[in-house]
Amino acid sequence: MINPLMKMLRDRPESLRLSKESGSKIVGYFCAYIPEELITAAGMIPLRLVSGTSPEAMHAGEQYLQSYTCPYIRTCIGNKATRNPYYEMLDAVCVACTCDGMKKLQEYWKKYFNIPVFTVGVPQTSNRFRTRKQAIDYFREELDDLKKNLEKLSGTKITNKRLREAVRTHNLIRGRMRRLYDYLKEESSSISWRDVFQISHAGFLVDRPEFLKETTRIVGELKTPPRVEKKTDTRTRIMLYGSVMALEDTKVLDLVERARAKIVADALCTGSRFWRKDVSLDGPLMEGLVERYLHNTPCPNMTDTAMRLNYVIAGARGSHAQGMIYYSLKSCDTFRSEVKIFKEALKKELNIPTLLIETEYSPADIGTTRTKIEAFLEMLRGV
Repeated sequence: MINPLMKMLRDRPESLRLSKESGSKIVGYFCAYIPEELITAAGMIPLRLVSGTSPEAMHAGEQYLQSYTCPYIRTCIGNKATRNPYYEMLDAVCVACTCDGMKKLQEYWKKYFNIPVFTVGVPQTSNRFRTRKQAIDYFREELDDLKKNLEKLSGTKITNKRLREAVRTHNLIRGRMRRLYDYLKEESSSISWRDVFQISHAGFLVDRPEFLKETTRIVGELKTPPRVEKKTDTRTRIMLYGSVMALEDTKVLDLVERARAKIVADALCTGSRFWRKDVSLDGPLMEGLVERYLHNTPCPNMTDTAMRLNYVIAGARGSHAQGMIYYSLKSCDTFRSEVKIFKEALKKELNIPTLLIETEYSPADIGTTRTKIEAFLEMLRGV
């Protein structure tokens, strides 16, 4: 079902090269607080740079950052140093100043690489009741600056018409992705979480209109599943939450599957959280972007742990998860600091246990990680 999209993903570096030769500009970004709609409306190609998380890129990043820096931050700069094809074709990058690592990342990109870096400040206070007007005003001004920088880079004015078309396209994509995540809640779903997660990552890289066509096709096929009697799936159901997880970062996913369990839901910023909320088309569009990006389920670098907890608990309940894996990249203090809170809340609200896995992009800890996951699953099964 997803093979045509995966082929598009494999061919994407070549198609980007051809687009660049035709005069298109490519803008990369790292964090989910950067509105893709502005890049699209400026007539440029957005790429979310969460691909290429190899040990080689991670270690290459240590030329610029200490080895105890978050592995993802190291690869964000190491991929440029190792000439990753996506990074080599960039005309600019947008960096949201969220965690400390991201703040340093934008400084090093400016210092060592000869391409523009557009920095977007993000308020550290998330307020679901919208009572902190100063935070909203600050973020709006940051997005206004980003808009001006993108217009200058592209030479294209981001008109209200262009922005509205971009918002419509991205809203439709988000709607298709939410529908795919909804299918996972079914007992005998025709698509697996692993498939949906790969689709999600394809959405960060492939041409967005083409991605919309492919996700529309996949959703259509899932509406009319083949008439084949399905066997009851007895594998242990696991939810996944934690640090940013890249497409190639499959260590934990592989170990879970080999231990006869399956992931049925996630609350990752490269998964369900990325697609959660639409931009309102009612009212000023820049206000709609502020509302969507600032008041989506916040990352742990922001306040409002309760909102994060509610989202995770709702996902675990809706997917009938039997346990949760709290995935934390080493040195990712923003996520590591909340483990105890999440463990206690999931046990109290749903009576399900949580396993903390701390790791990085290296095969060195496969043995210990396998042991932890297998012991956790045996506990869930009462073995």
